[in-house]
Order: sequence, then C-alpha cells, then structure tokens
Amino acid sequence: MNRNFGVIDLGSNTARLVVYEQDSQGLVTEVDNIKRGLRLSNHVQDGHMDEEGITKTIDCMRQFKDLLKARNIRDIVAVATAAVRQSDNGSELIDRISKETGISVRVLGGEDEARYGYLAVVNSMSIDEGITIDIGGGSTEVTFFSNRELQASHSFPFGIVSLTRMFFHSEVPTAEELSSLEHFLSTAFSSCPWLLSRHCPVIAIGGTARNLAKIQQRAVQYSMDSFHHYPLDTEQVAGILEQLSLLSLEERRQVPGISKDRADVILAGITVFESLLRHAGSPELIVSNKGLRDGILSEVVWGTAAPTSIRVVHERSIDQFMNRYQVNKPHAIHVSKLSLSLFDQLQTFGHHTYGQGERDLLEAAALLHDVGRTINVHEASEHTFYLLSHVLLAGYTHRERLLIAMIASFKSNKLLQSQLAKHPDIVSKTDKSLVEKLGHLVLLARMLDRSMSQAIHTIRLTDDDGPLTLLCLGKRDGLLEYSLLDEPLAKLSKAWKLPLSFRPVVDDSPAKP
Repeated sequence: MNRNFGVIDLGSNTARLVVYEQDSQGLVTEVDNIKRGLRLSNHVQDGHMDEEGITKTIDCMRQFKDLLKARNIRDIVAVATAAVRQSDNGSELIDRISKETGISVRVLGGEDEARYGYLAVVNSMSIDEGITIDIGGGSTEVTFFSNRELQASHSFPFGIVSLTRMFFHSEVPTAEELSSLEHFLSTAFSSCPWLLSRHCPVIAIGGTARNLAKIQQRAVQYSMDSFHHYPLDTEQVAGILEQLSLLSLEERRQVPGISKDRADVILAGITVFESLLRHAGSPELIVSNKGLRDGILSEVVWGTAAPTSIRVVHERSIDQFMNRYQVNKPHAIHVSKLSLSLFDQLQTFGHHTYGQGERDLLEAAALLHDVGRTINVHEASEHTFYLLSHVLLAGYTHRERLLIAMIASFKSNKLLQSQLAKHPDIVSKTDKSLVEKLGHLVLLARMLDRSMSQAIHTIRLTDDDGPLTLLCLGKRDGLLEYSLLDEPLAKLSKAWKLPLSFRPVVDDSPAKP
C-alpha cells in the first residue's frame, strides 16, 4: 500500500511544503512542492516575533493544511528553525499553529538543523570529506565530516536576512560595510577551530547556493540543467561577489539566475560562502540542491544513520530509478552481470587497463539501460539518455551522470557524437573511446538476454583454440539469442580492435550467484 506524507519546513526566510509518495517497493516520489516567502527574521525584534509575523505564519500553515487535506494526507512532519527558535514567544506560536490547524511543529535546535543538512549531503553526493554550510534567513549551520561520518557541527545565530539588516545600509554596500561583514564572519568562524585550513570542499546548501550556481551557469552557458553537485572554484565565487556588490538592487534583480525575492539579501549570503572558503583554505564550493527537508526525508525513509559508503548511495539511487521507470529488474541485473563479466575477463586477458571507476559507470549504465522503454520502445535510447541526464541520479557528479547516460543509451557512433557535441564543457572527445567500448559491452550483454529469460546464464572468454572465443553457457540449443549475436559481436570486435567469435555451450546447471 502506498504511503503519502508531507514535510513542512518553517524557515526564517521561506516556508515550504513538500508532499511525497512511497510505494510498496520503497520508491519515494516528490508529488508536490510549494513555498511561501515569509521573511520571519524581519519580524523578530529583540528576540520577540511581532503579531504580523505570527499572523503570516498561521495563514501560511492553514493553506498548507488545506492542501494536505485535499490530498487526504495525515502523516505530516513539520519543523521550525531559527526565527521561531530565537523568539521568546516561539512556543506560543507553535501552540497556536497546533490549535488552529492541527499541525504539530517541532522546533529544531541548531545542532539538529546542522545534522539534517549533513544527512542530505552524504545521502546524495560522492564526497567523503567536506564542510557543509546551510544559510537560512536567521541562522547558519556548518558541519565537518570525514570518511562520511559527522565530526563536528555548529549553528551560528545569523543568516542572510539578519546579516543584511546588520551590515548593509544602502542598496550598494560600501567597501567599509563589506569589510566589517568579512571581519565579523572571520571572527565567528574562528570560534570553531575545526573549520580552519581543512582544504576540503565546502558544500553549500539552500536558496542562496542555488542562486549562485544559476548565476555562474547562465554566465558560462552551462550545458546541463542541474545544480546539485555543481562546483565553483574560489575565484568564481569571489568574482560573482565583486560583480554583484557594484550593482543596485534593481540591477541585481535583472542578473540572470537571481531570484527576485532574494536579490536584496544575496550579497550577504555569498559573502558568507567566500569568507568560509578562505577560512577553511578550500579549493572549491560545491552546490547541493538537497537540504534540511531532504535530510528529514532520508531519516524518515532510511533511518538516522548515514550511509557508510558512496556505493550504498549509488545502489539506493539506481534502485529508485529502476522502480520509477518500471525497469524489468531480473533482465537489468542479468545484463549488468554479463557486462561486468565481459569487462573483468577482458581485463584479465590484458585488453584494457580501466579501473574501478569505469567499472562502476558500466554497472550503473547496464542496470539503467532500459529506463527509456517506459516512454517509447522505438526511441528508447534517446529517452534513456534524456532521463539519465536530466533526472537526478544521486551520488554522481555531472560528468559521471552524462557518461552513464551515454553508455546506457549507446547504439551508434552518430548518436554518441551528437551527445558529446551537446556537452563539450563537461565531457571531452577523449571520453568517446571509453563510452564506445563500454557501450558495446552493454549492447552485447543486452542481446545475450534478448528474451529477458536469462537463458544464457554465464559467459566465458577462452583462447584455448587460438583466437579469443566467447563461450555462451545456455539452457538449451536453438536459443533466440544465438541467432542475434553476430552483429553486436562484430561491432564490439571493431570497437575493441579484438577479433572475437562465440560458441554456444549447453549447460542447464543454475548460474552461480
């Protein structure tokens, strides 16, 4: 039976409701997402939230409740962050929300908020060591993790709204105002010795980070429509900050990539990023499109423990993808098994020097080679490439996602050349040989299970009779697969520059696991 639930994040800058559906196979799908800009930080003066802020919050929560009621959703996880946490009448607001809407809101402590950001990152990114930073309207959470384990965390009582109010007194900040903010931030970060000179990536979470990625991507005409796992080096962050600090508010609103409701506070946010990069000696800032709500989601679905390795993240993500696009799992798993067997045996015979990284790409591509069939069987390759390059496959960089998409959808050099030409800023011409070779392994493995019955259960390369021969151990003679192998085998031989033939072998014993 499907489970529907909502996650509400009552933040200091915005409030957001996300509705999820989890099916019987464990697939979690986001089915609705709505946000309201409340700017609650502006309604907190001297530690007290004014009546206007309280009224706006309750009105928003009523609207969220109406939407949830319309969807017949009673399972709700609602949290509030800094603006409510820092208000002396925050508990009164929570009580009123409960009485007037029936929604029970949990006020997160700063450490909890930081931990959820960390969970979101390690459940969706291939980074073993890093610093996370999540800038909200009224607080900023930072963590340090190593070997994917949380080592330290802290919540600072300032965010983009409060910093803007404290330091910037005109649309175009003066050099003195910027300097004062930088000095303030340097002092704040120095209170956490574990942040100093880590020389690891800084992972930025939240709307300011997404806007920063948008600005850079629009400026360079980036070819991929994805913010998650997008890297910016320290010079790019500093350059964007310098450019924006010279503009008026209206001019900032016109900059491609900046949300109009964030233009007045974005300078403070980017200054925080730039200051932390310098303080930590970090080479790059990596944008995460996953944050607090996703950390809560991961806890609801997977539990409180972080995944112990990136392979766990890959396996979960691939499994979710297969469920979402109704992939025939026994067939996909068998194609992956045969592809990896070919890869390993070719390496044993000395025909390639690829490593674990390329093997992992092949495994993912083989498991996902059929995702496009759910849209259109006749143009499955094109749809497979589109889905794998546009729908987030968690745990992979942009380059890895594109390589997986190209290998999984490979059917001809012409299609591959077209794909490479669309993304020259992410993949290079030198990737063509890798994609072509691994793509032919998947094509041959697909044909070895064309009936989707796993009738050919094992393959073995041998050179006992001279030229390299592929022994295909099948359940009986006359299999459909045998009549279809000549063409893909000839194309693989050409791509690998390796004469290769096949020989059927009747072997009705079960395949070894």
